[in-house]
Formats: sequence, structure tokens, C-alpha cells
Amino acid sequence: MNRSALRTTVLVVAVVSCLPYLIFKVAWLAGSTIGITDAAGQALMNDPRHVVGNYITVAMDLLAIALAVVLGRPIAHRLPAWLLLVPAWGATGLLAPIVLGLPPGLLVQAVAGTATPVGSGDGLAGWVFVTIYGGFGVLGCCLAVLVLLHAMERWSRTFATGPPPAGRTVVAICAVPLLGYALALVVWAVTGPEGGGPAGFESPAQRTVLAVTGLLVAIGYVTPPARGFVGRFPGWAVVITWLGCGVATLSGPTFIALSHDGIVRVPLLVAAVASASAGLLYSIVLLWSAGRGARAVQPRPFTASA
Repeated sequence: MNRSALRTTVLVVAVVSCLPYLIFKVAWLAGSTIGITDAAGQALMNDPRHVVGNYITVAMDLLAIALAVVLGRPIAHRLPAWLLLVPAWGATGLLAPIVLGLPPGLLVQAVAGTATPVGSGDGLAGWVFVTIYGGFGVLGCCLAVLVLLHAMERWSRTFATGPPPAGRTVVAICAVPLLGYALALVVWAVTGPEGGGPAGFESPAQRTVLAVTGLLVAIGYVTPPARGFVGRFPGWAVVITWLGCGVATLSGPTFIALSHDGIVRVPLLVAAVASASAGLLYSIVLLWSAGRGARAVQPRPFTASA
């Protein structure tokens, strides 16, 4: 299959994968109780915070569809880089923990044989959780393919050389907030909400997502300074750094937004804000360094001497 056919196929799958989420959200906004297990869940769904959140997430899903359509067409190469990088980076931070954490989480849940529902704490049936987040997983995989194909064509030099070093000062500044946040997520995966983590993340599947998120943040931070690894596997280093930076910046605010009953514990709030700030700084510095390196190797225009 050539790249054009691959892009078209992946684009169609991406759009289809968004439909379950959109259908549920529109149904809930219209007053439907589909997939809601009890009166408390219905009351939670009608809470103003959830109503506003549903409208926002519908818009985000439509944005993901638009991003997939653009990346799947030739017009992507004619658009400014930032117009693609920003939403692609945001989608990575939101979807990577689901894509990489949910499959092993469901396996852990099945092996453990626990009676705790897969999507416990949110008033929704387990099958709704699997359907929605399964769709997210497929969407994340499709966007990953589309973004990777575009990036490898548009920024081939970066994939050949790997992410640039961020500088000792920035690495030192980001060490505590990023590695501390990563460690906290792994601890919360073991202790559950009682340890100060995201409220409602009680099932083994959800806790596995927390652990995987922490690992993504940690390896995303340590990869750019690991120049030996970058030199041997530059392409993989770019992908790992991209994943880690996006997750470090966006996963904390996401966990806050998803906290059951709007309960946000102080440890989660502090860790999320610190990680988001450090992740954003780390990302900007790396992108700036990569851009500066690309400009430095641009060939000079030929001028004939007199």
C-alpha cells in the first residue's frame, strides 16, 4: 500500500472511531440516560460542570476529525507548521495515555478478576467506558500514523539527527516537577485515590493508565539528555520525546478535569500544575532548539562574484 492509500484508509478509520463518542455526548446533552447506571450518575451528568465539559469535548472531538482530514490530504504541507504542530501535540498529550495505557490496563483487570467496574466512580456502565475509550485508542493510533507520516516528510532532518539537547539549565529546572509528577502517578497507581491521586480512578484498568502516564513523562524527560541513545536511535528519540512532553503538559489538567465529583486533591493539583508548566517549558525549548538547528544548516543562496 502506498502512502496516499495508507493516509486515506487511516483517515476513514479515524473519522469512524470518533462516532461512538460523539453519539454518546450528543445523546447525554439531549437528556438521554444511555449507559448511565444509576440516579447519581444521571444527576452527575446533568451537573453544569459536566454539561459544559460535554460541549467542550464534542468540540475537541470535531477538532480531532478536522486534524485527521487535514493531515490526510496534500494541503497539510502548505499550511504553517505551528497550525499542525499545536493541535497534534495536544492530541498526543490527551490520547497517548489511553492508547498505551488502556490495553494493558484491561488485561490487568481481566487477570486480576476484580469486581471493581472498569470505569468505576463515574456513574457509567463498564461497556460505555470500553466503547468510548476504545474509540479514543483507535483515534489516537490513526492520528499517530498521520502525524508521523507528515512529520517524517516535512522534518526529515530532525528524524535523522534526533531531538536537540535542551541545555543543562532547563534540564535541571524541569527535573523535580517532571520526575516528581511521574513518580507520583506511579504511586497513585498503587495507592488509588486515597493517596491523593485523581478521584474516581479506582479500577485496575484506570490505575494502569496512571502508571503508564508516569512512565511516559519520565522517559520523555530523560531522552533528550541521553545523547548516546539519541545518536543510535534518532527517530525513536524524537517520537519518545514528543510523547513525553505532550503527556507531561496535558495529562495533569486532564486528570483534574476528570476527577470524580469535581474533587481535586491538593497533591494532584500541585503536581499537575508543576508538571504542566515544566512540560510546556521543556517542549518550547526543544522546539526552538530544533528550529534553530534546522535554520543553521539551510544552504546559502548562490551569488556570482563580480
